[in-house]
Amino acid sequence: AAARPHGRRAQAALSAPLPRGAMSATHEDMLMYTAQLRAQAGAKEKLSLLEQFGPRDTDMSIGEALDEVATTMQTDKFWVDLAKPIAGAREALEAEETPASRARAAELLRAASKQVTTLKHYFKIEQRILDAAAALLEDGAQEAGLATLLPGVRTTRCPDTEAALAKGAEDENKRRDKAMQAAEGPWEFTETQDKTEVTVTFPVPADTQKADIKVTFRGQALTVKVRGHQLQPAVVDGELAGKIDPDGSAWTLEGSGAGRKL
Repeated sequence: AAARPHGRRAQAALSAPLPRGAMSATHEDMLMYTAQLRAQAGAKEKLSLLEQFGPRDTDMSIGEALDEVATTMQTDKFWVDLAKPIAGAREALEAEETPASRARAAELLRAASKQVTTLKHYFKIEQRILDAAAALLEDGAQEAGLATLLPGVRTTRCPDTEAALAKGAEDENKRRDKAMQAAEGPWEFTETQDKTEVTVTFPVPADTQKADIKVTFRGQALTVKVRGHQLQPAVVDGELAGKIDPDGSAWTLEGSGAGRKL
């Protein structure tokens, strides 16, 4: 079923569709998803500003290093949660620099480092920096704080990490798409390159005929009913991510056997 977006506003909305299964997502799910997107957008903007200054020629402080590591992790929604203990450590030191706050910050950084260990190929440089910062905070003689310098640390990022993150995010997207599609429904969304058209594909029983199908396009919703389909009373019935042009939308029945699809 091909839906044509209605006007520029709809085109913008459809360029950032809701996640698979959003038609059945809870309010809490959508709030969490929105928060992740905001953190991701803010982190990307922050890193872009940092890159404009070019490579630094002085050592980073613990505060600067923690901020950059957390920002790097927040640039992708899949790693946002990893940044939470790092941000918590920074907040503990911002509140007060006492033996108790240093111990708490070190504990959070060790916890973050332990999480990174499970990722195998990601954030290894960042992990070493987290461990170095934790060690300084654990050393009572240092009385380390956010302004304490990390010797030799002038960046927490490297091209290998960024390439691995990009590949990992792509693989994770594919894995989650497949898992959520299997769990939430048999539909698949694709967009044309200029995002002027969205196609939703549904597998249907091999003997499905046009008379078995009822598709209803509305301003910002889609209902699909297929006689004999395992999902009843409707294969899908819910709102889309943006407005469409019902008169410019259509559906077709293609394929045969196991490849029969709407």
